[in-house]
Amino acid sequence: MDDDLRSVKILEVCRVAPPVEDSPAPSSLPLTFFDLLWLRFHPTQRLFFYELSSTDISFLDAIVPKLKTSLSLILRNYLPLAGNLVWPQNSPAPTLEFVEGDGVFLTVAESNADFYHLSGNGFHDVTEYHSLVPQLSVFQDRAAVVALQVTSFPNGGFSIGITNHHAIMDGKTSTSFVKSWARICHNLDTVGGSTMEVTPLYDRSVIDDAAGLSEIYANVWLNSEGPNNRSLNLKLPKTPPGLIRCTLEFTPKNLQKLKQWVLKKRENNKENDEHVSSFALATAYLCVCTAKSEGLRDGKFLFSFGADARSRLKPPVPSNYFGNCLVAAFVSMERSELLGENGIVVASEAISEEIRNLGERGLKGAENLCSSMAAMISSDYSQETGIISIAGSPRFEVYSANFGWGKPRKVEMVSPESTSVFLFTDSGNSDGGMEIGVVRERNEMETFVALFAEGFECL
Repeated sequence: MDDDLRSVKILEVCRVAPPVEDSPAPSSLPLTFFDLLWLRFHPTQRLFFYELSSTDISFLDAIVPKLKTSLSLILRNYLPLAGNLVWPQNSPAPTLEFVEGDGVFLTVAESNADFYHLSGNGFHDVTEYHSLVPQLSVFQDRAAVVALQVTSFPNGGFSIGITNHHAIMDGKTSTSFVKSWARICHNLDTVGGSTMEVTPLYDRSVIDDAAGLSEIYANVWLNSEGPNNRSLNLKLPKTPPGLIRCTLEFTPKNLQKLKQWVLKKRENNKENDEHVSSFALATAYLCVCTAKSEGLRDGKFLFSFGADARSRLKPPVPSNYFGNCLVAAFVSMERSELLGENGIVVASEAISEEIRNLGERGLKGAENLCSSMAAMISSDYSQETGIISIAGSPRFEVYSANFGWGKPRKVEMVSPESTSVFLFTDSGNSDGGMEIGVVRERNEMETFVALFAEGFECL
């Protein structure tokens, strides 16, 4: 057994059920094509680390009971999360079903690891976080939607780990759930925990599927790896050995410096200068750093990112819509241009243009997207696709999740563990900056971190 697994002792595994009386949430929920795309994709995992201001706060007598009570209350509004994904023989597509007695599994644990090491920005072996996030209960005929784990540390704090099925909710929905749970927990002693961060919208009719994508995607999975394959087992990617992770920061000062440098280089082309977003600047900078670290001078450099489609669809989908609602963006650039003097300018313009075109392009070509996903997953994928991509978003504002013991000291995306994915969150300083999770082999990490720091010095 790995050392990181030996450092965690499981104290309790319980099922937290919602009060089902007068629940505003449906007990049954169909999946849209946005959901079906991720049917057998690996789960997403996040860790929230909380530092305790006093050693007098009892983990088992104060923290755990409040988390359990508030979790039960929030599940009343998020009833589908307490259910299971099933695919009945008489159903053309999987569905999410809640029956009385269902609930969310919550693991209570204690660790002898160093809280401040794990919640810091420095180098960590990726396996150090594995025992702090729970596994989803997934079988051939049913799959849990979410699992939670709360872990105490001997020297200053505790963590909350969440693992969720990607076919049920995207990052926006998942973080809205966590922040709503946190708000109820925070308000338990004052208003009975009745306030909500966001009231989820379950109305599937707001998703226009005139092209019949749900039927296309369901048939893709039915015919993947055998006929009538209704399996709900997940395909978990292989993590290469020896990977470490660290967190890099785009401070507001560095982002402003980067913006001024880019605008100065583009001064002969005023068009859209005012629309250079922090996201375009940050991702352009990361693309250039990656191209430099890879050392290849010829060929295409491919970059992709997911974008929230709620405001981009016609008609728009309400921002509180529960589920997946993502569109994919792809940018292709010449490596030789990225490595040139104006590489950041070239990348930021290409990324900005793709962002502007997302609304017009919408779901063009989406009928083939699920086939590509299924092919990637069935090929025993390792997550190393040759395409640099982004997971997470600073717009989720994960650092606002205050359960009553202060805002998180650190929020870490545990999945995916891939050298081709950058993990984006807002800054823990709440100053408009961004945190970027990076995964590399150690020698590659040291090179990348050096390039990241040196780049700002040259602006």
